This record gives sequence, C-alpha cells and structure tokens, in this order.
Amino acid sequence: MKTTLKIAGMHCNGCSGNLERMLNKRDGVLSAKVSLEAAAAEVEYDEAKVDLDGLREVVENCGFDVVG
Repeated sequence: MKTTLKIAGMHCNGCSGNLERMLNKRDGVLSAKVSLEAAAAEVEYDEAKVDLDGLREVVENCGFDVVG
C-alpha cells in the first residue's frame, strides 16, 4: 500500500531527514521518502504490519503533525 502524508512542522533538512529515517525503521514500512519542500512523506508499507495510525504515531513521536 502507498500513501502520502502531509506533514506540518518541518523547518529544515535535518527535520525531514530524521523523520525519513524513523519512518524507514518502523516495522512494516517498505520505503519512506520525506520532502521538506512538499511538506509530505511518501510511504509504501505492508498493511499487515502497520496501518495509518502507526505511521501517524511515528510522525508525532518525531515532533511533527499529520495534516489533512
């Protein structure tokens, strides 16, 4: 499954890089690419291992918000 999460609160490449690393560490995430410019994360994941709430949890634990 693929989804795009709109992210609020990222201010620099360090922010987006940290979030990308943390998403990629999450069990069930096959790939994650975070764009500071687009304020979004494109995530491909295994629905059997993680759901949207699990992805949102990672984002929030990094100090950002999922919007929309």
